[in-house]
Amino acid sequence: MKLIPEWKDHEKCLIAWPCNKDLYGSVIEDARLEIANFANHISDDEQVEIYCNSSDFKECLQIISNSKINITQTNLDDSWMRDVAPIFYKNNGRLESYSFNFNGYGKYPNYENDNKLSEFISSQLKLPIKKIDLTLEGGAITYDENGNLFTTESVLLNPNRSNPKKNIIEKKLTTLFDLNSIIWLPTGLEGDDTDGHIDNIFCPIGDQRYLIAKSNDQTTFDYKSLTEANLILNSKLSLTVNNLKIIEIPLPSNKIIHNKKLVASYINFYSTKNTIFIPKFNVKEDEEVYDIFKSLFNNKKIEMIESANINYGGGNLHCITMNVPKL
Repeated sequence: MKLIPEWKDHEKCLIAWPCNKDLYGSVIEDARLEIANFANHISDDEQVEIYCNSSDFKECLQIISNSKINITQTNLDDSWMRDVAPIFYKNNGRLESYSFNFNGYGKYPNYENDNKLSEFISSQLKLPIKKIDLTLEGGAITYDENGNLFTTESVLLNPNRSNPKKNIIEKKLTTLFDLNSIIWLPTGLEGDDTDGHIDNIFCPIGDQRYLIAKSNDQTTFDYKSLTEANLILNSKLSLTVNNLKIIEIPLPSNKIIHNKKLVASYINFYSTKNTIFIPKFNVKEDEEVYDIFKSLFNNKKIEMIESANINYGGGNLHCITMNVPKL
């Protein structure tokens, strides 16, 4: 497989500075402070590259105030780096990249700058890039070390993405990434503005281990959909993965900011060589989730990062970052 699992070493971390005031509203300054704090923590482990609009450069430089972090001016529409960065892969021992189409999740009109960002980044990194005629965001896919790619039907098959039929998508992705299989889950979390990105509900972590979000409220849509997803994953993965371990991670209790209920998940985390960074929601599940992650990654430091204002804008720690693999 050409894709490089996220738990492998990183060359650097890419982050986009929040700029969409329509989404963030009055919390945008708080979201920027949370991202600055997060970026500074990451910079202790790996190089961080922040991209921001020219109009935000001085403020970004002042808030970050870290000589280890490089800040690049470019044109942005939003802050979801995971979805607009290139998809990196290994080809004949070298790092290359694909640029998939980004259309603002089929619902936001301002996306033209973000749709050009992957080519800008690959040029800056001096990496070969190929444009792919398929609408796909980085948060819509995840992958393991066994040649399996995971995604949700509610995103890639959504009419608002204007993608071809399922079998054509499968053939294209299998060829592009040299996959063994594609495992489709029906949907993501209820209310997810992306139509259900998989990085809010499921994540491979290596050594035949996989994390899946779990709802404890049997009356909810999420309880039913995540139960179904768990059954599908067990059925599909048990055919090819020995010593399979699917570990359930509870969803946080309802978190509300300015009368808005966050679509929140601890699965939306970021990992470096030395540290696992998990969203912190200041709810009762925080301590339980910390203990689970500590037991799973006993060789790494576990850091819980305040990110509720980032989450208010529509995503979390995984959504605002993209790791550049180190070969």
